[in-house]
Amino acid sequence: MKLIIDGEISRTYVQNLCLLFFPGEKFSESEEITPDTPILHLTVRETEESIFAAADLTLGDRTGHGEHTERFKAAITHERSLKIAAGKAVYTAGGIVLGDTPAWGILTGIRPAKIARQIYSMTPDAAKVRKVLRDEYFLNPKKAALLTQVAINESKIIESLPPNACSLYVSIPFCPTRCAYCSFVSFATKRLLSLMPAYVERLLSDLDATFALIRELGMKITTVYIGGGTPTTLSADQMQLLLSKICENVDPATLEEFTVEAGRPDTVTAEKLAVIAAHGVTRISINPQTLNDEVLKGIGRHHTVDDFYRAYYQARESGIPQINTDLIAGLPGDSHRSFSKSVDSILKLEPDNLTVHTFCVKTGADLAHCGGDIYSPVSAEAQKSVDYSQLRAKNSGYIPYYLYRQKNAVGNLENVGFSLPGKEGKYNVYIMEEVHPIFAVGAGASTKIIDPQTGKIRRIFMNKYPYEYLSDEQKARFQTDFIEEIRKFYQ
Repeated sequence: MKLIIDGEISRTYVQNLCLLFFPGEKFSESEEITPDTPILHLTVRETEESIFAAADLTLGDRTGHGEHTERFKAAITHERSLKIAAGKAVYTAGGIVLGDTPAWGILTGIRPAKIARQIYSMTPDAAKVRKVLRDEYFLNPKKAALLTQVAINESKIIESLPPNACSLYVSIPFCPTRCAYCSFVSFATKRLLSLMPAYVERLLSDLDATFALIRELGMKITTVYIGGGTPTTLSADQMQLLLSKICENVDPATLEEFTVEAGRPDTVTAEKLAVIAAHGVTRISINPQTLNDEVLKGIGRHHTVDDFYRAYYQARESGIPQINTDLIAGLPGDSHRSFSKSVDSILKLEPDNLTVHTFCVKTGADLAHCGGDIYSPVSAEAQKSVDYSQLRAKNSGYIPYYLYRQKNAVGNLENVGFSLPGKEGKYNVYIMEEVHPIFAVGAGASTKIIDPQTGKIRRIFMNKYPYEYLSDEQKARFQTDFIEEIRKFYQ
């Protein structure tokens, strides 16, 4: 896609607007274009009272023009006013050219509930929030209602946070095999899996230093989340070492939530679950993604539907209080009918949480290199699947409590976490809405520290690959760059 921007506006934001209409599109800086290349010319002009934006979109012999003037308002930042003006202009032009408009209007970010929560904080009336989302951000009524409900439920969780709260994330970037759609930092070859004993040893050392820093800063850990990858790739003995180290430093009884991901049913054993339960873990994720064996084979999941049921029932028998399950709508080879059966079967199990993701292939995933139109912006099957999951979850007594979106998702659809009332996955809300510091340990981990005065977020990234993380140089860097940088930030 070719972008021509005249005026001061983030090029990345304009690209994200275009991805609402052209998922998976690449943006070329060269002058070489083909007859099928979409071309957007965006003009932005600012006066003392408003921002004017005009968009001209061309696709083959089709053209569309849109423009909008956004007057400055006291409650809206300059940056948001700029985005609204450009967003509405591009939205209009895109609708003319393609004959359709995105259900999510001009919201492009991964965290749309942040905007809805801000609106709700100023106008604590659900009907008014829905109206603003429809009129100002062009969401369709269904998405506006969903986002409003999520924002209200999130607000209740966030308002209960104690002072000086923080969370801890522990990264286990190993999996038994790599799923075809996965882009996470996870490693599955025998050579890399052989690093796990040394990795756990290094992790225990970094946890000691991190817990000491949290105590020094006078913060209180509210949630602990062990994610990956697949943490249950660890052996029972390795899991014992890791969980014992955490319990030495924080009493699980004082936590709001203690989660271990066991996303791959083929890594779950009764022995591992007994270790997890014995250390006070309150929440576990066991994720089938689909209850269709043929689809599982197609996406490289080396487990069966029966494996999922075995792991799920073992988890229930272990006494771990809460179980989360994940499904993915729009997977290759999965139909609306098949996905609906998966939803119905999962809801019969009455999991405490159900997260419904939309299929999304990122650059690093194997499926991204297989060709085909995997980024189709109009997917009736995926749309019907998502709609069905939300209706069935609601009718089964579940509430939507967190939501996020990803670039290039099929149909520009969303990912939604549902829970039975009172059983929300709180870490999911805290990480998504960025409301308190999250200290992250392990390869590929990203720590988020938040200035208590300004709310400014600082991110500190650990090395991506386990073999880098295990180097003496990086071990020394953790003690200096990581620990000292955080200490200085809060001085």
